[in-house]
Amino acid sequence: MAVTGKLNKEDIESGGFNGIRQKRLIVHRYYGPGAGVREGTWTGIGNLVYLSDSYFDPGVETGLHPHRHIDVLTFVAEGALAHQGSLEHGVNVNTMEFQVQKAGLEGFMHNEKNTGDTPTRMLQMWVLPQEEKPEASFRIYKAEKGKRIKVYGQEDNNSTQLELAYLEDTQKIDIGPRSLVYVIKGDIIADGEPVSEGHILEVNASEIRSDKESVLLIAYEEN
Repeated sequence: MAVTGKLNKEDIESGGFNGIRQKRLIVHRYYGPGAGVREGTWTGIGNLVYLSDSYFDPGVETGLHPHRHIDVLTFVAEGALAHQGSLEHGVNVNTMEFQVQKAGLEGFMHNEKNTGDTPTRMLQMWVLPQEEKPEASFRIYKAEKGKRIKVYGQEDNNSTQLELAYLEDTQKIDIGPRSLVYVIKGDIIADGEPVSEGHILEVNASEIRSDKESVLLIAYEEN
């Protein structure tokens, strides 16, 4: 069991657009400098090619824009976002909710906007699909305290699996061979090593224990 790599989001140069403040922890080199590759940014695992951690001040929005041949996943860690676009227009994505938008062959348009009066913290992930259905699709999950849920992978016929773990204080979980773990909120102990919020780890068959209530994103390959 071992932690084989660690990156602190605060060590990455800030980026963003439209007033969105952003740290890009994963950007695959395929997307090049225009996608925001910064020194130290990781290239991902499997088909997970992008991970950003962003803050939207009140009134800030991404602007309506298209996606094709990519699955776009969004997790709201704090606050809420008003979702607009070609899939489920008008839905609110609230704190601890995880949104999955799959482009399929037709693609989709979307805009995510903070219509509240406090900042919203949002994570966004891009996953390359291994199978594309003709139509685009949309779904939402809700994180539950004490539970670890799969939000992407098997049902999408993709070898890359993403899980969301909302851990209670001192809760333990096992992580399989070569996985990425991002500490979205809280503090954990990974194989005896303290790890604070905002760190992404590469681990190999690790035991993780929360040092207080914590939220983790876990990514790995499953053949």
